[in-house]
Amino acid sequence: MTSAATATHHVALIDQLAAEWESLGRSRTAVHALESVARRDPRLSALVLGTPTTPPTCPTPFHLVEYMRRAKGRSQREEAALVVRVLLREAEADPFICRLLVQLLIPGLVTVAGKLRWGKGGDWKDGTEFFGDLLSTTWHVLQEWSGQDRPYAVLDLLSAIRCRLRRQLFRTKDQSAHVTTIRNDDLDQWISRDESDLEQLARILINLRQQGMRSDEAQVLYAQHVLGYSIAELSALTGRDRRVLYARRDRGRRRLRA
Repeated sequence: MTSAATATHHVALIDQLAAEWESLGRSRTAVHALESVARRDPRLSALVLGTPTTPPTCPTPFHLVEYMRRAKGRSQREEAALVVRVLLREAEADPFICRLLVQLLIPGLVTVAGKLRWGKGGDWKDGTEFFGDLLSTTWHVLQEWSGQDRPYAVLDLLSAIRCRLRRQLFRTKDQSAHVTTIRNDDLDQWISRDESDLEQLARILINLRQQGMRSDEAQVLYAQHVLGYSIAELSALTGRDRRVLYARRDRGRRRLRA
């Protein structure tokens, strides 16, 4: 398949979602779900329900998505990020809210797909199939995280989605290269064959640890850059504060550059 044909399939799949959203995002059920959530947050309420002195800017989910897509400048982007945070926090109340979040995240998902080269080198037969899997992963993450209050919801969501697909992509590559997979606490025992870029990075981390890099720094770098976990996922898995994990990662990166 040519690159042009692949691009056309990408657009077709996204256009299909947009066409569905044209009617779904204006439906009575959708409006009721959004209004119910908006009543629980004053800033979202001002957008969706209006105020005593101003009419609503986004009376339907369809209008809310369009409004957020046009967000420019720091204040509007912060407002858009806040909307995603509120919607994720309230998503348990109505399954439609997850569908709304999917529609809001599509531009970010396209960026994620591009960073992962639309699944090139993985099990997917083409970019369309990869993007379908990306959407499925997005839905699963939203289902798992519904009800959580995340200050950086947009970044956390896109990072988790990217990392899950990235791990799936690397698992395929690792299986084909017969790479040994290890846990963080097995770093000293790791041995690889036919080194890929990731394997080379893992070996460098092992050498640096043996030369004095702190174990916690090596583990964070390995988990994020080799295994593909986001800092948010590591925080959830280990119970450690994200600021602590970021600090360890940054110290480790400085050692790598030294």
